Amino acid sequence: MSWNVFKLTVICFAVLLLPSCGSSQRLVGINVTPATVTFGSANPTLNAQLTATGVYTHPPATKDITTQVTWASSIAGVAVVDSTGKLSPTGTDCGISNITASLTTNDPTGNVITGTMMVTVNGPSADGCPSSPI
Repeated sequence: MSWNVFKLTVICFAVLLLPSCGSSQRLVGINVTPATVTFGSANPTLNAQLTATGVYTHPPATKDITTQVTWASSIAGVAVVDSTGKLSPTGTDCGISNITASLTTNDPTGNVITGTMMVTVNGPSADGCPSSPI
């Protein structure tokens, strides 16, 4: 009988001390697609839809987190992206801007996971922009 009590005690400690599969998934990366976008002009009516996909562990999974991330442009004069992932040239400048999608996680607390993509805005050389690729 004491052997069964010992086994039961070990099982109880294992359940209480080891991380369970019932714990929440952990975000370990963000992939932004498409990875690059090229606009042929700085026309702000042009747009492209970006998608942010979260990469999780325990168990491994990928999820669309496009509307959960914070989107940002490194050069807002070239391109901007809204909270839904809609990317557009601003109509101001030509050039290259990096777009980031970031999310602050709770595991570990305050950890910021970021994914990136690159947008190029070309335009007519009369506007001082590089010419559009043929």
